[in-house]
Amino acid sequence: MKKIQLLIIGITLTLFLFIGCSEYLDVKSDNRIEVPTTLEQLQALLNDHVTMTNETTPSMIENWSDDYFMLPSKYETTDANFQNMYVWKIDLYNHANDWSAAYRPIYNANFCLEGLQKIGRNDENKIRYDRIAGESLFYRAYYFQQLVWAFASVYDESTAMQDVGIVLKLDTDFNTPSIRASVADCYAKIIEDAKQAIVFLPSVAVIPTQPSKQAGHALLARIYLSMRKYDLALKHAEEALDIKSDLMDYNNPADGISSTQTFSFEKYNKETIFYSEMNGFQGNMYISSRGGRIDTLLVQSYLPNDLRKKAFFRNMDQYFAFKGSYAGNRMFTGLALNELFLIQAECRVRLNDVQGGMEDLNHLLKYRFDHTVPFIALQGSNESEALKIILLERRKELLFRGLRFIDIKRLNKEGHNISIKRKINGNEYLLKPNTDLVVPIPTDLKPFIK
Repeated sequence: MKKIQLLIIGITLTLFLFIGCSEYLDVKSDNRIEVPTTLEQLQALLNDHVTMTNETTPSMIENWSDDYFMLPSKYETTDANFQNMYVWKIDLYNHANDWSAAYRPIYNANFCLEGLQKIGRNDENKIRYDRIAGESLFYRAYYFQQLVWAFASVYDESTAMQDVGIVLKLDTDFNTPSIRASVADCYAKIIEDAKQAIVFLPSVAVIPTQPSKQAGHALLARIYLSMRKYDLALKHAEEALDIKSDLMDYNNPADGISSTQTFSFEKYNKETIFYSEMNGFQGNMYISSRGGRIDTLLVQSYLPNDLRKKAFFRNMDQYFAFKGSYAGNRMFTGLALNELFLIQAECRVRLNDVQGGMEDLNHLLKYRFDHTVPFIALQGSNESEALKIILLERRKELLFRGLRFIDIKRLNKEGHNISIKRKINGNEYLLKPNTDLVVPIPTDLKPFIK
């Protein structure tokens, strides 16, 4: 009963973030609802993985990416709003959505940080107190990062102070105005929270739905990569991999992989550092049942002895559908070791260590290729060639993790000129490289956000 009460209060108090003021005021109070006030109760809020990690990260950015296309027959029977989303147009975008899903765990994190201030830290409670503080700060940083990737321009040091970011909600007071901070301030706060969290967290978590030092470093590596600060991204990728670096061997079923199953990977497998899932509120057109099929040229880029092709895809309607999520029938968006090796590889090449970067990449690929065939290491003779190889392998390895859209945004800042095309009934829709790739604020929240 207590867990149910805690979940109710966490959801009820966050309604203001999801719906308009008038609807919120219609919600009746219930004196039977227990407000968490003890460290045990605050920890229970953070342990509620349904609220904190399940279906919480944005999905619109995947709907807008270039790793898939929709079958024409499915597109024709899809809701008009989803058809518009597929071609990067949004006429109506109300609750529930990417914004509401990510601000819910942020609210719980802020609630716990405020609760800690009321309780106070002492010699008796300091271990639990610090753990709650670290987890709360991590969750807030993690979801701010997810939101800023979707709802703000990509980080550009020359314009970040002027570019509009997200609402940095740092308290639970409904009366605090919802004002969007600059992109520069958003990234500064995300980095500050993540660094503070690392101080308080254990090196590894007991279960991957809980934050850890490794998760904090992995988050910072991901953030700095998106900012194109490659030296700092490399530093934190190395810090994370120093804690734990054992990859799954795709040849070994004991590692949690079975390519013959409907979904190839076990949840919470050995590569998972921190677990989170993409929400399903925006229709998720890339899902196979909704007509989502993998880009044909991308599928063709996998070599015959690359086990990822069998692990990630299944034949469907003469094309290929995706089945390679680390979250079963949902889309995994969390932090994992394979992403870290790819960050490390890319950053080393960008910092003039071509050999080191290719060694990182080939280390990963050895665990992905058929062991009955001699492994031939990929070679990049110079920075440009090595980077091209690594970026392609990054795309192939990290499909549908909510990463492709931010990769397009950051790479276009460096002149890669990646455009996205859709062809529907003979008409071509194009998302040009110089387009500001930003998901709009939900329609029903626009009046409340400045």
